[in-house]
Formats: sequence, structure tokens, C-alpha cells
Amino acid sequence: MALNLDLLVANVGESATFVPKRPSPDTIIDEWGIKSKVTEEMRVLPWYLSGSITKPEDLEKFQPPAPHAPGRMKYIESVMKLAKDKIAVSTSAGCPFSRAWGLCSSMSLFLKWVFTAPSTVKKLLEMSMNYDLEIGKSCIDAGVEIIWICDDLGYNNGLFFSPSLMRKYVLPCIEKEVEAFKRRGAKVLLHCDGDVRLIFDDLVRTGIDGFHPMERSAGMNIRQIKEKYGDEICLIGNVENKLLLPFGTVEEIAKQTKECIETAAPGGGYMFASDHSIHPGIPYKKAKFMFDLAKKYGVYPK
Repeated sequence: MALNLDLLVANVGESATFVPKRPSPDTIIDEWGIKSKVTEEMRVLPWYLSGSITKPEDLEKFQPPAPHAPGRMKYIESVMKLAKDKIAVSTSAGCPFSRAWGLCSSMSLFLKWVFTAPSTVKKLLEMSMNYDLEIGKSCIDAGVEIIWICDDLGYNNGLFFSPSLMRKYVLPCIEKEVEAFKRRGAKVLLHCDGDVRLIFDDLVRTGIDGFHPMERSAGMNIRQIKEKYGDEICLIGNVENKLLLPFGTVEEIAKQTKECIETAAPGGGYMFASDHSIHPGIPYKKAKFMFDLAKKYGVYPK
């Protein structure tokens, strides 16, 4: 609330009966068997280490978590009560690709299976998607009106694999999730890091209502995206958070903040944000300065 935000993300919780495994003080294994490094600095964004599926046969014995397990919605319901009409509440209920490859022992193994074990790849994606669909429905039934699909499909230099393979394996899952959530009355926003310009037309065609974060350091040019897609989806983000927000001067932050608003806000359809997150390396004072400035300049004419 101190940052004067308009939207927060409240995620679903673990099953009430699940006890996370701790192989060491700084590592944790979640309900999916995915191991991550978690330290005080990395609490918000754990560092992926490995998954539990190392060969296609492992998938036949794998049991995904129960989406409707007791306790799953406890946090969502608490946040909804606290937020009331003060701030919009959204939740992350989709990540078919990210979870599918995360279940493997590495992304390189998943990409290898795209060619050597395509049926396993399809099963992984479908299992992840089916879980997402149930979680999303539960969140919407609890009163959440905005659903995030958080699925990184690229990195700074392009997609994780070719556009044709993205269209064959990943995009159909995202489209099914978008359709299901919108059918229940929710707005759907996609968080997708990296340079995904080669499939941006495809992403828009999935029916998403908004796209985040338009990662500046990956070459996502907000002016070009606004000109081509500004009438179709809401654009979110683009203030650089790797170097500018942690180390830049307030003058430099102000310049980029104003640039984003002046470029993407005209005509509507822009939500101000960074080009990824407000991570622990960004000083609170700089984050507050940025959002206060956005409130000052991000006003549409009466």
C-alpha cells in the first residue's frame, strides 16, 4: 500500500497437509518436486535448481498436486477480505511451459525431448495446463477478476526454441487457459520475459487482455509495440529494472518513467510498471519515487 499501487498479485498456497522438504537450509522442494534455492535475498524470486523427472518413464509414476486440496485458497481468500475496494487483486494461475520444463532435471533435457520424446513433452504440458485450469477457476470463483499467466518463453536474445515449435506445443496451452478464464468473466494478463517479438502476433491471437513486462533489456521496444498492438491489448511495464532502478539516478529514472507514459499511455491501454519486477536489489526509495512520479504524470485528460 505504501507504494500506492493499483494492483497486487496474491498467489495460491500449498496444500494444508504438505510439508516442504529442506535438503539444506537454503534449498526447498515444492509440491511438484521442483528444487529451488531460497535465501533471504531470494525469497520473492527463488532460484531454480532442478526437477524430479529425469526420464520419460518417471512421468508415468508422477502424481501432480491436487488443485482443490484443503488450504489451497486460504491466502487468496484472506487477501480478498483485506483488499476490499482499496486495491485490485489478481493471481497467477497459469504457467504451462515454465512448470513443464521445470519438472525436468533441466531445460536442456526438456528441449531435447521436444525432438526425442515429443509425446512426453505433450503430456507434461497438458498436465501443467490442466492444473492451471482448475486453479484459475477456483480463484475466479473466490472473486479474483484478473488472472495472470506467467510463462517466460524467451530470454534477452530471442525465444527458447523456434516459433514453429512454440506454435505446436506451447501456444495452444496458453490459448486454452485464456479461453477458459475469460469464459468465466476474468481478464487475462500474460507475463512473459525476453524477446518474444517473433511470436507476438500469436500471443495477441490467444486472446490475452494485456502483456507484461515488455522487457527493455531484451529489445522489446515500447513505441513499436504500441504502434502495432496498442488498439488490441493493454501494454504493461518497460521501465528497466536491472541497472536503471537499482543504480540509476532519480533524474534517469524520471526520464524513463515519463518516456513510457508519454509513449504508451495516449489513447489508453497502458499500465505503468517496471520491465520485470521490483526485486530486492531495488532500493525502496527509488521504487517509491518511480511510482509517485507515475501517479503524477499518468493522468488521462478529463
